[in-house]
Amino acid sequence: MLCLLTICFIGGCVTIDQFTKRDGEYYRPVKTVASYEEAGKWWGTRHWNQGLKAGGVDDAFVGELVDPNSLDFFWVHSDLKDAFKKGYRLGYQDRTADLVLGPNLTAAAARIGNITAGKFVQVIETFETDWAATLKRAIDVFITLISEGSQADREEFIKKFTNEYTAKYNKTREMLQAGGFMTQMSEGGTMLHIDARKTLAVLDIPKPETLKAEIYHQTFRVMGDEWGKRLSHNLIKRDELIDLLRRSKTALQEVPVNLGSNLGIIQNAFENSYGTDAESVFRGLIKDAGYTESSISTSKKK
Repeated sequence: MLCLLTICFIGGCVTIDQFTKRDGEYYRPVKTVASYEEAGKWWGTRHWNQGLKAGGVDDAFVGELVDPNSLDFFWVHSDLKDAFKKGYRLGYQDRTADLVLGPNLTAAAARIGNITAGKFVQVIETFETDWAATLKRAIDVFITLISEGSQADREEFIKKFTNEYTAKYNKTREMLQAGGFMTQMSEGGTMLHIDARKTLAVLDIPKPETLKAEIYHQTFRVMGDEWGKRLSHNLIKRDELIDLLRRSKTALQEVPVNLGSNLGIIQNAFENSYGTDAESVFRGLIKDAGYTESSISTSKKK
């Protein structure tokens, strides 16, 4: 039966549930066997009085089972779990108590699975969004440095970027060399190293020189795309574009493989966005910008 406490005062009496906190919250135990047995009794009594039958699910109860600030059922010691089940059987007062409790534990496990997957998705989406946004910001700055800044500005940008990123890369290498990680490879080849004992995961990030080259190459793609669109809509004069190509020549030689291959990245993007007769238009531009015949002949990516 439900244990009730009646308090009388001048003008009448009120009855309150002994196991319920006065602020109206559900019973939330401390991490002791006695407290968890009492919590089990409270929930068993609640379900008995509600008429909850085998197979029925109490959503509020499920929420408390998974709440780390409440029962936290799946993460507490087995002694506390057993105490809670014992209390629940006492509170429910029927041999079917386990048949009532079981489906609620199953529902709680399902909710934890859903919550956990959601957290993984959130972490992945945050990484994807932040990585793309950071790369875009770096490209926007780099385009400005190529078209408007000096070579010294660009070199200082790359130097500071490389120093900061290399420090993280070296730290990652040191952690992996220390051992203890389980390696997982995605279908696309991305490596993730996990050490669950230390609740630590390490992404196998690109080498500094690889990421540096990618910033250059992505920058060239964006430049070519923007130039093709702007020229096709008469949003930039031909002479201005020729000048931009001249200013870009040094940057095109700062990363492998060679001037021609990097110029080819710009050319491919330009042709995709410009439209009709794009190849001859671009070849005329780079010729007038002073590029040699060798760079012109090897620029087109096949």
